[in-house]
Amino acid sequence: MSSLPHQQITFLSDGTEVAGDLWAPAGLAADQRRPAIVVGHGFGVLKESLLAVGEFFSRAGNVTHSKDNRNIGASAGEPPRQLFPLRQVEDFRNAVSYLQTRPDVDADAIGIWGASFGGAIVIWTAAVDRRVKAVVAEVPVVNGRRWMQEILTSAQWDDLLVRLERDRVSRFAGASSPSIAPTSRGGEDGVIPIDDSTVEFFEQFAEQTGEPLLVGASEITLESVEKVIEFNPESVIHQIAPRPLRVVTTSGRDVIHLLEHIQDAYKLAREPKSLTLIDCDAYDVYKEPHQSECLTAALELFRDAIPVS
Repeated sequence: MSSLPHQQITFLSDGTEVAGDLWAPAGLAADQRRPAIVVGHGFGVLKESLLAVGEFFSRAGNVTHSKDNRNIGASAGEPPRQLFPLRQVEDFRNAVSYLQTRPDVDADAIGIWGASFGGAIVIWTAAVDRRVKAVVAEVPVVNGRRWMQEILTSAQWDDLLVRLERDRVSRFAGASSPSIAPTSRGGEDGVIPIDDSTVEFFEQFAEQTGEPLLVGASEITLESVEKVIEFNPESVIHQIAPRPLRVVTTSGRDVIHLLEHIQDAYKLAREPKSLTLIDCDAYDVYKEPHQSECLTAALELFRDAIPVS
């Protein structure tokens, strides 16, 4: 897929400057309005990892917008590396507000798409913001506490809870929350444990393409982990209806986005809803041919809910 030109934009979210990329379909007349889609990625992943997604939806005729949430990447915000889910929801909602001001966007035809922890964010966003006309969650995290507790061993979970309690006491005394890596390998200090096969998968992709599969923040604050554990999108997923929800996930091996969790949350959603299973393993959804397969499933929903005229 050849690269499409896009523009770098900024908007204010609760007074903080958020940086984003925007793709506008080619050949739009000055007064022509199109549907728009806001896209977001996972746990500390930056907008550079959304280039293919932005291009895909733009080629289909949609104005498409990605962003770095506040406090990471090219966006402003203090303290840096602080990733609070409910503030990310606000950034999504303010991205919708920004799009509604654009002369090339149909303000009543805006959808949202998110992958991994971005899938958690878009579920919550759609549940509380009726301006979102359709939502697609790809391999979503659906319950922060259940997710974190299940991907960690009992000893790792207990250790994390102790660290979070100590961090809260320290913050009350005026200290800053320390930084921690989003992932850990082989006992290294970090949040999400990844095995050697996952590391090899990412390394092979970089060797074959000359580019990383995902670009993410190297560190987040420990306090951010506390907020993730408190975040439970499945508790509000039923509020999305009557606007359509599509969940796209894998039927293969995925120890990070557990299918059982996703299916349990999906049962709580109300119609109209749909569940699409892609025959691949975890990170295959971010590379071809399965990336296009996942995005095509999303596009089918958007074409029905926010059609391109």
